[in-house]
This record gives sequence, C-alpha cells and structure tokens, in this order.
Amino acid sequence: MLIGYARVSSTGQNLDSQIDALKKAGCDKIFMEKRSGTSTKDRLELQNALDFVRDGDTFVVTRLDRCSRSVSDLYKILEKLKDKNVEFKATNQNIDTSTSTGKLMIGMLSIIAEFENDLRRERQSEGIKKAKELGKFKKQKSLNDNQVVEIIELQKTDMTNSDIAKEYNIARSTLLKYVSEYKNNLK
Repeated sequence: MLIGYARVSSTGQNLDSQIDALKKAGCDKIFMEKRSGTSTKDRLELQNALDFVRDGDTFVVTRLDRCSRSVSDLYKILEKLKDKNVEFKATNQNIDTSTSTGKLMIGMLSIIAEFENDLRRERQSEGIKKAKELGKFKKQKSLNDNQVVEIIELQKTDMTNSDIAKEYNIARSTLLKYVSEYKNNLK
C-alpha cells in the first residue's frame, strides 16, 4: 500500500498540489498537516502516518523537505520505516530507498536541505541585527481576537487586505496569518 504524507509550513499555504501529486503516484491514503518541518515535534499527522504504515508499504512524499528539514529527524523517520519494513519515496526527486542509489541520494539531499535551512536562519538573524542597528527593527505586532474579527468584517467590504493592514499598522502577511489562524481555530 502507498501511504502519502503532505506538509506545508503555515496555515496560509495550500496542500492541493502535493495531494494531487500523491494521488497521481497512487497513494491509497494521505496524511496532511500544516506545521513546520524543522522538527518532528508536534507533527501529529506525521506520527499518525508512521504509526499507520505496515510491512511492505511505501511511505510517499513529494519532496524530501516535506518530510523533514533536519538530517537527524529524517534519519530517525527512515530508521522507523526500515524497522517496519516500509520503503520511502520522494516523487519529485526520484528517491526510492528500495535502491542503493536512492539511499545515497536521500543522504546527500537531506544534508543539503539542512544546510539551506541553516543559511536561511543565518540570513534572517543578520537581517534582524542590521535592522536593529539602523533602528528599523520592529517586533511583529500581535492582534487580539476582537481585532481579528474586525479585520474579517473589513475584508467583506471593498477594502483590500493591504489597506486593512495599513489601518492596523501591520504587514499584510501578518494580517493574513492572524485571519487564517483565527478561522482554523473555529473549525
């Protein structure tokens, strides 16, 4: 049986393309979640998928970084799959642990993914440090539930999200994040 796992980092992102690719790959069941891939902590659907797979199954993701951005976490996942006699495939990267080449590629790509993650963190840290030096760093403003409800009502008018964000003195991305999280919490 092919078991799919789809993940995006935030609630504002969309899983549709991954789900379509996993269905096209023949996955019989797909687990999906919106959580960061930097750690396996609090990734309930990943744990559910790993618990669900059985001897002879194949665990399928579209890309390696959908499973994990940490080399140590990835190897723990792969070890758990190996212990259960389950293969691993990443469809977009043509990785298949049932082959020697696939095992080699997964090791190399996971190291590269972690390296890219480290570089991103370093760049972000350098940018924040520079902004602080220039007096331009602003901590992200937080919104309470009442403000988010007001924003949702304003979205029903002819105001754009950019205009609403300016009214609340926040970034448009921050506005969208709060609205998305608020709506998801209502479900």
